[in-house]
Amino acid sequence: MITDTARLVVGFREAAQPDRALLGGKGAGLVEMTALGIPVPPGFILTTACGSAFAATDGLPESARAAVAAHLAEVEIVLGRRFGALDDPLLVSVRSGAPVSMPGMMDTILNVGLTPASAARLAVASGDARFAYSSFEHLLDGFATSVRNLPPDVVDDAVEGLDRDTAEGARQRCAALLTAIEEESGAPFPDPAGQLEEAIAAVFSSWDGRRARAYRKHKGIDDSIGTAVVIQAMVYGNRGDTSGSGVVFTRDPASGAPGACGEYLARAQGEDVVSGEFESAGLDSLAAALPNTYAELTAILDRLERHARDMCDVEFTVEDERVWILQTRVGQRSSRAAVRIAVDLARDGVIEPAEAVRRIDARDLARLPRTADPEPPEGALVARGTPSSCGAATGAAVFDADTAADYAEQGCAVVLIRPTTSPADMAGLIAAAAVVTGRGGPMSHAAVVARGMDRPAVCGVGPVVIAADGRSATVDGRPVVLGDPVTVDGDNGWIARGELPLADAADDPDYHQYLRWRETLHGTSEEKA
Repeated sequence: MITDTARLVVGFREAAQPDRALLGGKGAGLVEMTALGIPVPPGFILTTACGSAFAATDGLPESARAAVAAHLAEVEIVLGRRFGALDDPLLVSVRSGAPVSMPGMMDTILNVGLTPASAARLAVASGDARFAYSSFEHLLDGFATSVRNLPPDVVDDAVEGLDRDTAEGARQRCAALLTAIEEESGAPFPDPAGQLEEAIAAVFSSWDGRRARAYRKHKGIDDSIGTAVVIQAMVYGNRGDTSGSGVVFTRDPASGAPGACGEYLARAQGEDVVSGEFESAGLDSLAAALPNTYAELTAILDRLERHARDMCDVEFTVEDERVWILQTRVGQRSSRAAVRIAVDLARDGVIEPAEAVRRIDARDLARLPRTADPEPPEGALVARGTPSSCGAATGAAVFDADTAADYAEQGCAVVLIRPTTSPADMAGLIAAAAVVTGRGGPMSHAAVVARGMDRPAVCGVGPVVIAADGRSATVDGRPVVLGDPVTVDGDNGWIARGELPLADAADDPDYHQYLRWRETLHGTSEEKA
């Protein structure tokens, strides 16, 4: 039970109710899953009330510091590991968790608690130096960009040419990142307690970061709700070939079609799956490699969807064939998927038709995407990729976020074409009518953000090489010039030259079923509305 004096820090097992306003969406989901007996690594939440106190004083209140130490000690007891130990240390993740979903907009730091000394000991004790140093690299990379605010190009330059896929290469990358952090920030890399303190401050502060503010403005999210911070024991998807990380929706978030839809990457951790930097595979790769693990995952997904009575967005890690769920939330979806999911759930008796009608926002109907012909005209095709967010759109080709925003301010529809996207591209994603990326798939950053904004997206079209002056690019070997009109079809997965004709999506049968239910309930037809 949460008392007034204990509202700042709450353990996963302490909350009587999953209060999203206090615990944030991620924290509330973890509390709910823990109560359901879903396999969740233990942890605790610094609440939105704690975030407000942090913002008011530019630091954690002493009572919150004491509560963090007490909750960390409880996790140590549960797992039999000590935070800050040299041998077999407890490591934690520090993640944001606002009351409303803001995917990729705030910061995450993984493997907090590792040091150069404990990483070296872990390399020996585990017998897998690549695992130890890749874990340390994840911490250093997040610490550099999210905590010490080093520019991404400084981080990239520090590790350029160093092989991440070998133990020695990973060790060298860690050494280079450690040097960059200390030289660029002018402060030493801290001990585990200092890492945790700086990471908590960075995640709370990311609520007021530029990309988070831009996203909230675009989505109409109240700035005053704040964010919580989730501290959770690490599990290791990078431990070996029987480990990995994945992101899965219980239904297709682009079309709304039933059946799990996701990506899995063996020997991976954290953002590796969604970054677009690595070649992820579908869930069938997990089913083939680890069939018992896949069966456990699908059973959990079914439980989560039945409990939520809605499509769920789930992050998971497999460690030595065991499934751990790191997050669940009602998943963001395209407007087309919103209509189909609500109608399907009502047809299946999960919800009533009246609730299906209430779930479909008028804005969903207004944003139902347009469609193109399944194939572009002969000679117009530029590249094919993975359909990642439904609908079709036309616009002028642009190759960076700033140019996209500039063109959009002048009233020009644009298509943002990038090798991959990151939260740093947020202004361009908001400005774009459609998005194309060379790498990544349906769970990549570009795809997730595009679906949430009802932008068509095609990912994984092949190499996107942008000229140094930013005025041209090659897309899978074919030239595209800044300002060229192009059409993107997120349903069929292609980009083509020219402004091709588009059609409205009014013939969707689920849309017509919704209209019939709405007329029955309210006596309002589409023509009368």
